[in-house]
Amino acid sequence: MHFKPWSLNGHLIQSSESLAQLEEEVFLNAPEDLKFLIGQLYKLSNGETPSLPILTSGSTGSPKEIHFSIDELAASADLSITALKLNPKSRLLLCLPLSGVGGLMILVRTMRIGAELITVKPSSMIHPSMFDNQTINWTSMTPHQLANSEESFNFIENVLIGGAALSENTLSGLTLKPKRIVESYGMTETLSHIALRERYPMSERFFKTLDTIKISKAENGALLIDTPYLRTKKHLTNDEVELVDECHFDMIGRLDDVINTGGVKIYPRTVEEILKSNHWDKEFFVCGTPHPSLGSQITIVINAEKDIETSFVQELIETIDWPEFHKPRKVILRDFIYTATGKINKRATL
Repeated sequence: MHFKPWSLNGHLIQSSESLAQLEEEVFLNAPEDLKFLIGQLYKLSNGETPSLPILTSGSTGSPKEIHFSIDELAASADLSITALKLNPKSRLLLCLPLSGVGGLMILVRTMRIGAELITVKPSSMIHPSMFDNQTINWTSMTPHQLANSEESFNFIENVLIGGAALSENTLSGLTLKPKRIVESYGMTETLSHIALRERYPMSERFFKTLDTIKISKAENGALLIDTPYLRTKKHLTNDEVELVDECHFDMIGRLDDVINTGGVKIYPRTVEEILKSNHWDKEFFVCGTPHPSLGSQITIVINAEKDIETSFVQELIETIDWPEFHKPRKVILRDFIYTATGKINKRATL
């Protein structure tokens, strides 16, 4: 058996038959398509369907469909269960959409160990009233959710961060924190996270891979991931990393985001962190836009819905002591476009 009897919003589920007997009220405060996906997982476990299709986020290109078997789902879940020390008495909160691999794997881990799953509709702010002030042992959140859900941290013990990098500015801006915050690194192709690092109360610089996963660097500096539990063993990323050994690394930035300005390569992440460290709390990203002599210029793109004057941003830029070549030259406003999993779709926005 791939799945043990488990609990969904206080109701015991042992099989697809018991799933069918649940009243629809059980799924009212749940991510879209939860009942359908649970049914698909049971069909997969019973051999009725060969694989489960999952779409990549599409944040850096066109979304593509990847198919995973029940053995791959189980193996990935088991690695996370061991790393996070989950057990049948754990109560997990699902507050992410199921269209992304992050939300899916919370469900798979729960079913795998026979734990309890509490669900809420995905939102940028998770309030304790949404899960009836119950004590939650683990949940997965995006950095944006973390920043907006402080009231829930009296009840949520541990938070796993995914979907985007967790900035020091976001972390330090929290007046109330859960007992533990762990940041993850992974992607749809690796079936959720392949590495973790502690962010609170401990603070670790380097990500550490989960058991059996090994890493290396390609000639261009990109991270190479070896996942022996998946049919596709090797994964070449677009992330340039500082590699410590075959298990530890730190992110430098995305290779396809590098801004070549006058022959100097600048990583947007570096510029973004400088802005955030200077009390910048608006929704934005940094990219390169065309420049007649430099080729590309460092540009700040701000969510136009936030009603901010570009002159204010220009004034802030002038007050910062920038490293050489890192000072932004342009500020533009755009109505941000998002992927189905809540990430900023930079290409579509621009």
